[in-house]
Amino acid sequence: MLYVILSVVLVIADQLTKALTVKNIPFEESINVISGILSFTYIKNSGAAWGIFSGGRYFFIIFTALVLIALTFVIIKKRTANKIFNLAISLIYAGAIGNFLDRIFRHGNVVDMIKLDFINYPVFNFADCCVVIGAVLLCVYIVFYYDADKARLKEKTAESSEENGNG
Repeated sequence: MLYVILSVVLVIADQLTKALTVKNIPFEESINVISGILSFTYIKNSGAAWGIFSGGRYFFIIFTALVLIALTFVIIKKRTANKIFNLAISLIYAGAIGNFLDRIFRHGNVVDMIKLDFINYPVFNFADCCVVIGAVLLCVYIVFYYDADKARLKEKTAESSEENGNG
């Protein structure tokens, strides 16, 4: 339940930052936050990172809906005690919902505003941060914890089977 609440809070934070951006920053203009490092620049992105697949609103809506269905299944059916896995899924879920809401309610566009001025990198948003951090954590889980969790589950299943006289 904690991770569901976390996802809801992150979606609210994402939508709030987007609403504040739309309200306070003129389209395609920037506000310098930390000179040479960070600025807030309001753009609309109808594609994915770097604007690839621009205009693919319905593709992204369908794809994201499928991802959200899969993640809902993972949240319900593949519960684990591993906090890294649970946090990763919560972050990815929240980020997907945040950008999904934009694509539905903002005519297929996602509001982006975070610009790193010290490198040539696309403008992004809070939901994107959630997805990327969640994906990194999911990789950490897979590399360092997945096999141990799998072995524990197998052991638990064997114990349960023996207790029920099926062993």
